[in-house]
Amino acid sequence: MPRQRVDATRLLHRKAANEAPRVVGSVFTLCAAAQRIASEAAAAAALSQSTPDALRWRWRRRLYAERVAEHLRASLLDWPGEKNDPRRLVHLPALRQALAVSNAADREDDASLHATLKAAAADIGAPLDADRRSQGWFAEMWRDATQYSQLAPLRNGDGFLALGDAEAIHGALRERNADFLSAPHLPGRIVETGAFARRFTFLRRNVGLLAARLQARLFDIADALDALASKEPVPGEEALVVTRSSRPGEGFAMVDSPRGYLFHRVELDASGTVKTYEILAPTEWNFHPAGPFAQALAAAKLNVADPRRFVATLAALFDPCASCDINLREAQHA
Repeated sequence: MPRQRVDATRLLHRKAANEAPRVVGSVFTLCAAAQRIASEAAAAAALSQSTPDALRWRWRRRLYAERVAEHLRASLLDWPGEKNDPRRLVHLPALRQALAVSNAADREDDASLHATLKAAAADIGAPLDADRRSQGWFAEMWRDATQYSQLAPLRNGDGFLALGDAEAIHGALRERNADFLSAPHLPGRIVETGAFARRFTFLRRNVGLLAARLQARLFDIADALDALASKEPVPGEEALVVTRSSRPGEGFAMVDSPRGYLFHRVELDASGTVKTYEILAPTEWNFHPAGPFAQALAAAKLNVADPRRFVATLAALFDPCASCDINLREAQHA
């Protein structure tokens, strides 16, 4: 069943275009910076405003900071198991610091932003150098993930959202098709987005699907920290924020959020206020009824003592931006 989505048109109807980012940023708890940036970019495109380099650099800082903080949040808070496990609780202060500094990224200087996020990632056990292994909580996660290597092997990667898909998605959103918003797809393709798609080329092939997905998250954390430490753009940054406009008063933005590509589209009326507004989140792609999560689950061998734990771990590694319930039923045979 499709999850309940924010009715952005109802939320923003008749509001001035420059008010939309503030409202959007206040509504979303997860990936709030990415949501606000997508709104800023879509509104600017609708108003035919240029984007100064200084603003794009601020967007970059906020997106990379949020990528680190959101991966740490998901890893520590959403991983299956006892929530009061002392091995988890000991890292909560580091997570709070990471979230706080990410939320204040515009007010932090480059050095302190990078240092605080790097210290938090190291505290939780992320291996930030190529020759290091996971420690702390990430070592617990790695043990959990690798135990399922035979149940869910890593297959060839295909069907990832890419920069070249922006035009097709922009066109689909212009049609305002409710089915596309709840179960998006491209012609002949049901695709995935997020850390696994970003890092697939570099993943180990012999650890199984779940551990490979965890490895992608760890690579994402390390690479985002490296980008924050760099004074120059890093390869691939042209895909962080992409905008389009089909006509005056219409704007589209594609933003590479922590969980994958996020899309906003706005139409303004003649007075410059919001007429329609659509938001398409990464979760809709990844949890499409016939999408990558469903396919991975269908391909898995659930001959394990605790299949519910396996499914919960797989879901956590797909990292939905909403809570999910797991109900298992025995298959009915004729």
